[in-house]
Amino acid sequence: MEIEQYIIDIRSYRQQADAYDDSAPGAILEKIRLLTAAHMLMGRVAAVREGEHARIYAARKIAYAQAKKDAPKGEKETAGELATADLRMLEARALEEKMIWKNEFSSLREHIYELRLRVRHDMHTLGGGD
Repeated sequence: MEIEQYIIDIRSYRQQADAYDDSAPGAILEKIRLLTAAHMLMGRVAAVREGEHARIYAARKIAYAQAKKDAPKGEKETAGELATADLRMLEARALEEKMIWKNEFSSLREHIYELRLRVRHDMHTLGGGD
């Protein structure tokens, strides 16, 4: 699947970026380039994980409604809860994955912004710009 390749690429980009020294402006620019590529792929992975969570949530709601509909009177709630137990666990894992990728996406965006500010500062102080 495409998402697994994205995750491999993200790890590769981040590993390459970590190899650069933050004290050299040229190295920081390359690091920004690599992290920006990783960030773009992270956005795609985060979106897919969000979609997976939504699909599992919808499946759980449908299974619950179907089980309640088919259950005899007086056992509807119990039947609905029992029918969705496994889906609840899948939904919890999907929510966890969604939050991990969403947080990583936001965190990397902030890190890239910090690096860009550092480059601007270095260019201004070292380059003598106005």
